Parts: sequence; C-alpha cells; structure tokens
Amino acid sequence: MAGDIDVAIVGGGHNGLVAATYLARAGLSVHVFERRPFTGGAAITEELWPGFKFSTCAHMVHGIQPKIYRDFRLLERGMEVIPRQGIQVLPDGTYFGPKTHDSPRNRALHLTQEEREGQRRYGEFKNTLQGAISPYRLQPPPSLAEVRAKIAGTPAAAVLEKALTTRIYDLQDEFLPDGPLKDRLAYEAGAAGRNPLAFQFAYASLNAVDEATGIKPPNGYVRGGVGVISRLFRESAEEAGVTIHTDHEVQEFLVEGGNVTGIRLANGGEVRSRVVASNLDPKRTFLRLMPEAHLDSGFRKRIEGLVTHVSCYKFLAVISELPQWTAWDGDPDVPSKGAVVISLNRAEMSACYDDLEAGLPPRKPLVSYSIPSAVDDSLTQPGYHTASIWIYAAPGKLRNGTWDDVREQVAEGLIDQITEHAPNFRRSIRDYKLRTPLDLERENGLTDGCIWHIQHIGEHLVWNRPLPEISHYRAPLKGLYLCGAGQHPGGEISGVPGHNAAHEILKDLGQA
Repeated sequence: MAGDIDVAIVGGGHNGLVAATYLARAGLSVHVFERRPFTGGAAITEELWPGFKFSTCAHMVHGIQPKIYRDFRLLERGMEVIPRQGIQVLPDGTYFGPKTHDSPRNRALHLTQEEREGQRRYGEFKNTLQGAISPYRLQPPPSLAEVRAKIAGTPAAAVLEKALTTRIYDLQDEFLPDGPLKDRLAYEAGAAGRNPLAFQFAYASLNAVDEATGIKPPNGYVRGGVGVISRLFRESAEEAGVTIHTDHEVQEFLVEGGNVTGIRLANGGEVRSRVVASNLDPKRTFLRLMPEAHLDSGFRKRIEGLVTHVSCYKFLAVISELPQWTAWDGDPDVPSKGAVVISLNRAEMSACYDDLEAGLPPRKPLVSYSIPSAVDDSLTQPGYHTASIWIYAAPGKLRNGTWDDVREQVAEGLIDQITEHAPNFRRSIRDYKLRTPLDLERENGLTDGCIWHIQHIGEHLVWNRPLPEISHYRAPLKGLYLCGAGQHPGGEISGVPGHNAAHEILKDLGQA
C-alpha cells in the first residue's frame, strides 16, 4: 500500500467496524484489515446447507446501546430485533415459564411466600449493583476507588463490597431458601467460575436501562441472522470513507523507537499508520502480533494468565419438527419462539466445571436451545427449522488429544441429553454441525474458543478488563489501541468497546 494512513484496524469484527466508522467520521483515513474473505467476526450469518442459514457464533443481541442505534441508524437501515421468551427446565421435570401460563408445573406461579421474598431481595441486590456500574458503559471504566467514592453513603456501597467478597452460592444461600430457585440459578456460579458476584458487572454495562433515554436495549433475534448487524456496520463504515481489506491477514505490528508505527501483512506488505487499533483478543494481540522483544516480560506473563480456557461449544442443526418438551404443558410455540434452558442443579453444575478444570469434555453440560427460524422463516426451507444450541462450559483445550478427536462422541452425548427432555429430537435431525472450542478458535480467531475474548469473571471486569494497565483501551506501547470484546464493558454484540476505543483515540489525536 503506497503512502501512510491515519488508522489501521486489525480485525473486521463488529467492534472494529464501529471504531472505524467513528474515526472516519472525524476525518481520519481509516483502513480495516481482515484475514477472512468477509467481515463480521463472531457476528455472521452463514448458509451451512442450501436454504438453511445460521448465526454460526453469536445468535442474538441484547446489548446494543440506544446511542449506537442512533449513531448508525440501525432501525432506519432495516434492522429488526424479534423479542424472545422461553422456559427453563429443571432437573425434576418442572419449569420456570411465563407467568401468563397457569400450570402446576410452572414454578414461577407456585413459589412460597419465603421464595418470593427471597427472590425479590436477591433481585434488588443485583439491581443495586447494576445501578452502581451501568453509568460507566459508554466511557472508559472507572477505578474501584472512583466507584466507591461516587456511591459512598448510599445503599449501593454495602452491596458493592458484598459483591466483591462473597461467592455467588453463599450469596444465594443468604437470600434464597433451599429448593427450585437455587437450582434455577445454579448457572450463575458456573458462569463466574464460582467467584464473587462480579459477573453481574459484565451485563450491568450492557443490559441496563439507558439513563438518557429510559430505553433498555432490545433482547432477541435479528431478522436474517446477526450477520445483518455486521453488514449494516460495514455499510456505515464504507459510507464514512473506511477502506476495508478482506483476505489480508496481519502478521505483526511494526515497532520503532518503542512506538507502534504500523502493521506487516502475511503477504509481506507493510502499512504505516499514526495509530493501530486491534480488534483481536488480548492474547492474540500481544502474544502473536507484538514482537516479543518489545514487551515487558512481566506484562507478557500477565497476558498469558488471562482466563480464556473457559469456553463453550455450539450445535447447529436442521430439524424436521419442533422439539416436544416433556416438561412443557402449554402452547408449543412458546418454547420454540424463545429458548429452552436445560438447567443443572448445583451438584451437576459443579461437576461440569470439575470436568472443565480437568481438561475433559463435560459429561453433562448446561444447554440453551433456540430455534431462530420459528420466528424468522427467511432462515429455512418450508417444513424444516434451524436449531441453534449453545452448550456451556467446556475447556478450550483437552488434556488428551484435541476436540477433533472427540467430536462425534460429544455430539452423540449432547443429542442424548436433549432427547431425554424432548424425545423426538434425535429423529428430527436432518443435518448437524458441532462447533467445538477448537472450531471457534480456528474459524473465528478466538483464543481457546472463548467467545468473550476473555472470561466475564471478577478479575477481568470493569477496572480490570483485561488488566488494570490497559483497561482504558491503550496498550503499553504508544500508538497501539485495543477495541475488541476483551475491553470494557465486555463481550456480546454491542459495539461499545469499539465506540469507547475510538473516542479515546480521538482524544489522544486532539480531535475529540
């Protein structure tokens, strides 16, 4: 490429496209470099079999902020989010479902007074915690001291301290009586590695009601699949003047005099730029693209220690009939148009994470079963549906062998597990594909298959995401910035890390 540019963005995922657009709208020359033939990262729609389209990684949205909707005119451009609901099946064959469905099996309608009060108090606790953190989502994260100072003397102060120091199961024990509520919420501890309740910080910044508009981000499926979002972000970027290079893999950063001055491509070409922004996860950014000689050994070691090994996998299938859930006794459209979570109790959730830590495929994982085509027939052919199933948790790497070695065994076990709850599931499958953590790493460029870049656990959230010294989107070397999901406020399709990183770059360039 002849000549210098202002900004080189590494990775054409949605956060990279968002950052590129804001920077180009400020008058900068911005180029995006993507190793694959298309942009979108983990927010893509693919036709796996003729006539059947799948969101092969992320498959729904719930964290795009009103400001980003406005700035990118997503609704005017035709983006439609279809709300989803669903049920949560418990190990004893009962379920938590919509309160409009009156059934003796619906636990949501038959809680004791003690359970209702405990649920209310637990909800208030989490809402208070959310309120302490959510104001910071569209800006660099505050320090813990800043948060403490702002909420000093309010009920939120005690809530924050308890959230930072109390394990989730212990907190649930404080609020909830023994019984189905604890089974329903067993996944919370699993999601945070059985750490304190700081996991709430991840979603506090994304799901809370926007203070300026009073609007909560839509939660549901995107008509046409999540690839629509990436297409709209790309259109916005190109309209702003961004140049996008697909099939252009970045091999390493160029470093001169302690500053990042550009990128070297795998094809041997070099691009000089005033600024480089990496949309890759922190491990790929610093351990693969940054020449080792330019990183402090202590910093490199801390990057190596970031928690990415907690992964998941995804089962995608064409099915000939909707699942017949044995626990559900209402309108079959209700679970089909939302999600069915096959819950694990505490002992099962702990066993799942024990398998993970041992480097073994989980014997009985947590399953979240969705059928996007039930509300969007553009994804399928008549007479069939597309199932999109997330399975948690799984080790990024196995102790013995690779995920390729156990692919069929794991798929068969998963089919059996789902068929226990929906007896027609196995016979309904016409085609399927299991996307293991290894597939997520190879195809989507996610270290260890970690879909959030790094885990949403207390040590990697808000002021610590991904490490305190790089939490404000700036790398230790001048000229390099971080705009991916490994930054505050975290993963999911939101565009917020890209938004925040772009505005910090503009500040440093004197163009804010």
